[in-house]
Amino acid sequence: YHLQGVIMENEGKYLVHHHAREVDPMVRSRVAVLSVALVLVLSLAAAAQEGIGSKKAYPASAPIVLDGFAGDWGIAGLEPTLRVDPAFSLVNAGAIADAAESSADVYILYDDEYVYLLANVVDDNVTGPYSGGGSLWQNSAVELWFSFSGVPADPAQYAFYTAEDYQINLVPMAGGAFAPTAWVYPAAQDAHNINNPIEIAARLWESPELSGYVVEARVPKALFPGFSQVTAGGTFRFAVSLVHVDAATAAWEHIWTPGVEYVTIEVQ
Repeated sequence: YHLQGVIMENEGKYLVHHHAREVDPMVRSRVAVLSVALVLVLSLAAAAQEGIGSKKAYPASAPIVLDGFAGDWGIAGLEPTLRVDPAFSLVNAGAIADAAESSADVYILYDDEYVYLLANVVDDNVTGPYSGGGSLWQNSAVELWFSFSGVPADPAQYAFYTAEDYQINLVPMAGGAFAPTAWVYPAAQDAHNINNPIEIAARLWESPELSGYVVEARVPKALFPGFSQVTAGGTFRFAVSLVHVDAATAAWEHIWTPGVEYVTIEVQ
């Protein structure tokens, strides 16, 4: 409501500076309408932020087995760390009409050794014709954007990435087959793709109305600078995006939460 306060403050100054003459009722009316409109916009923005998830990383309550099933994650009753949904997320490529096409709940858990990543993704066309790190971003994917350095202003600023900033893509399919794969970008992080240090598992699922996949992964803190910040009381910057391939046109589509920007995650 800061902007509303500024408008009302300026309105007050106008009245004080011109108290010797009557203010045009139309001016008062326009200011009132503008104030109400700004309150509505800010309220909607706040509501959208509330909907994107808890913005929290949680301690793992027990060892997690990577098998494509989330029963051992202990997340019952926990709000996802971030959600992706075209109702409030930014579609910056293609035209994703609704959550049945592309959406996800993403959880981050941790213990002393690992950061665990879980995404339950709704995707009406899970596909993965490409293989190799240079092309995996074109497959159906969850993209996880971490900044522990605080240097890049937003996830798209590759030129400002340090050794503590990452884009981690998790794909259920590659090379036209079911082949769960993790890949770390940008190219300066290629050393983190040697010997596949990020363990991953996935599972495709279907229901009468929806389809999609579950993907799990764990990042070893000792091998990834910055991930040691994922500890109780810590914070880090994070964003999520999904790659969706349109079922009818094969167009590459992309959706972000909260947008092409980071949010701060609080580690519980």
